[in-house]
Amino acid sequence: MKPINLLLVEDDLTDQLGFKRFIKNNNLPYQLDISGSVSEAVNNLLENSYDIVIADHALGDGTAFDLLKYIPSIAPVIFVTGNGNEDIAVKALKAGAADYLTKDIEGNYLKLLPHTIENALKSKADEIELDNYRHHLEKLVKLRTEELEIEIKQKKIIEQQLRLLAVAFETHEAVVITDGNANILRVNQAFIDLTEYTLDEVLGQNMSILNSGLQTPEYYKNLWKELIETGHFDGELWNRRKSGTTFPERLTISAIVNEVGVTTHYVGNLADITCQKNAEEEIKKLAFYDPLTGLANRRLLQDRINHECSVAKRDNCFGSIIFIDLDNFKPINDTYGHDVGDELLIQVSKRFSDTLRQNDTVSRLGGDEFIILINASDSTFDIALNNAKTIAGKIQLTLSKTYDLNGQTHDFSASIGISIYPEHGNDSESILITADKAMYISKKKGGNLITVYQ
Repeated sequence: MKPINLLLVEDDLTDQLGFKRFIKNNNLPYQLDISGSVSEAVNNLLENSYDIVIADHALGDGTAFDLLKYIPSIAPVIFVTGNGNEDIAVKALKAGAADYLTKDIEGNYLKLLPHTIENALKSKADEIELDNYRHHLEKLVKLRTEELEIEIKQKKIIEQQLRLLAVAFETHEAVVITDGNANILRVNQAFIDLTEYTLDEVLGQNMSILNSGLQTPEYYKNLWKELIETGHFDGELWNRRKSGTTFPERLTISAIVNEVGVTTHYVGNLADITCQKNAEEEIKKLAFYDPLTGLANRRLLQDRINHECSVAKRDNCFGSIIFIDLDNFKPINDTYGHDVGDELLIQVSKRFSDTLRQNDTVSRLGGDEFIILINASDSTFDIALNNAKTIAGKIQLTLSKTYDLNGQTHDFSASIGISIYPEHGNDSESILITADKAMYISKKKGGNLITVYQ
């Protein structure tokens, strides 16, 4: 396994030695550099590349906050604070620190070090991956938008140049020609294929034969208003085929006027945009849902938590967060491979969906960590807490049932943490932190436990 390049910024020699001894005694895969001051740490950061930085808050020539501007964004920072310095820890998290550890005289905080580092690196990797993916999606959306703008401009130019018969027979799009009252005079084969009507069934009929009932009368009123005033309409609507199935359609209508300016005909271009709508839905799905399990991802979860916090504040009610981490998940990946690990995550996700209510949000935070958001609908803290405990108990029970993975049976448990909002936090960041802390207490006590944040 590739060693983790780690920079420790610590001016206390005793703590430096304790840190080194802990790494050596536990055979941890860390390539360690130590800086005893802010200035020495800055030099190290300018000359070397580190995977993670652990910095004591109070240093002889400054504080760990002085280092933040020198640390690359790809390297997470873990603050180390003295006993009781929770305010510093909160300030550090707001400044961009990935996590913090609280020193104690016996050095017991070092026991949390491996998991804290692993979690920080995992979170930073997820953040970088999400950011890269967001940029990729934005690029795709921008490119497609530019393509659509070009297509629309080209289509308008073509429509202005086309004449009655040329439009009817020289395009692969569905085309209909009507009189001034929208009664059908001619259609092409693409129109017949699209609507499923025969030529005899549509000739002489009004275009309302395709009305799906999904548009309001106001929509058609505005359509005719624009068409009469400008001689052109371009928009989207739902139409109905002969079989009764509905489909999204791009409709472009151009008025044909005679030599005295009177509208004699309308030419309509109809295009089935089902594929385009499906593509838009797929982009939305990729942006807000985990591709492996189909559950909400971190981005969607945070949006929904912030929304529920607003509801809780407005209605003076309570909801909860249930933080779930599978026990002993890593050995499955190491022993049987990631395909089996992925299959376990998929089965776990399905058990969530089968257990929870439809309006509860189930999300995969990353790896084997899952979050359940219970909506802010309980009138008191105690009711919300009891409901969360009940749901957590159901989750614990359903996750403990035997799994069939690649023809072999396995049993798993989960460490669960509960946080009640707005009591334990009033935004997504603070609520997730408190739920995470509660979960780690369950994990630290041996797993397969439910802990409520205190």
